[in-house]
Amino acid sequence: MRLRQTLCLGFVLIVLTMVSSCGGNVPEPAEVDSEDLSENSTETGLQHVDLGVGYVPNVQFAPFYVAQAKGFYADEGLDVALEYGFENDFVALTGQGERQFAVASGDQVILSRAQGLPIVYAMKWYERYPVGVVALADSGIITPSDLETRKVGIPGLYGASYAGWKALAYAAGIDEDRVDLESIGFTQAEAVSQGQVDAAVVYLANEPVQLRSADYEVTLIEVSDYIHLVSNGIVTSEMVIDEDPALVRSVVGATLRGIVYAVEHPDEAFEIARQNLPEMTDEAAQVQREVMEASLSQWGTDGLTQSESWQDTMRAMLATGLVKDEIEINNLYTNEFVR
Repeated sequence: MRLRQTLCLGFVLIVLTMVSSCGGNVPEPAEVDSEDLSENSTETGLQHVDLGVGYVPNVQFAPFYVAQAKGFYADEGLDVALEYGFENDFVALTGQGERQFAVASGDQVILSRAQGLPIVYAMKWYERYPVGVVALADSGIITPSDLETRKVGIPGLYGASYAGWKALAYAAGIDEDRVDLESIGFTQAEAVSQGQVDAAVVYLANEPVQLRSADYEVTLIEVSDYIHLVSNGIVTSEMVIDEDPALVRSVVGATLRGIVYAVEHPDEAFEIARQNLPEMTDEAAQVQREVMEASLSQWGTDGLTQSESWQDTMRAMLATGLVKDEIEINNLYTNEFVR
């Protein structure tokens, strides 16, 4: 019962910004119009910006809540509104000029570029790719090769979980033909604890926290220990960069201030995040505080991304068939706007 309660309390944590799509009965992302958003302004004279961050409000978006609450965006003359929905939708809207910014991972930038969308990664947020494989400590699963001949659960063959799994298999030399990979939806913690699967592909700051809070000992295989993939960051379009570079610099700068402040003042950042999650009970807050702590360890604070990590990400996506043709690395990202 305790695990089931923990799972219910932590459900809003399971769909991070990097999920491209999911099944089941879920609300549709809000419809948007295609007016030129760069000209929008609020009654206070601040320039309005919509930023797509992820599927649902979440403590892991604390840096953005902090940047709003502490006035970091306002200091730059911005009124930044956070939008919730599917990552691939926000990336597509950004590439089509209907949105200016979104949070997305490097693999999504590469996929978008492969589809002809002029997306550019302008600021790194996550230092480490937040996906891994969790198993109970008594399962005998310690290394990636131990996953062979085992049943491994995964939410589905899409999004960051799938990209992370494919990259891990490529980098660690897992024979995928010897792995029973099963789509189980977002039930990983429950499926692992009940023995429905031997291991599951998870977000490092979520399901392992749930399992440990329910007194399960777990082993964790982190994708980033085997390959350095480009994780979440701020993306924009070539059009916005060309037409309003000052706006990109302002959004990047204020967001980085939010990240740094959240890392240096985690207790205050968590309380600010709670204000954006009014349904959070005190009981749920205990688990979600642990989730934010786990997230903090994955964030970077300099905003810079390196060509080597883009090369690793490109190699993995080519080797695993996620894209067919190599894309020029220099077109994927810029550090121009990181102060």
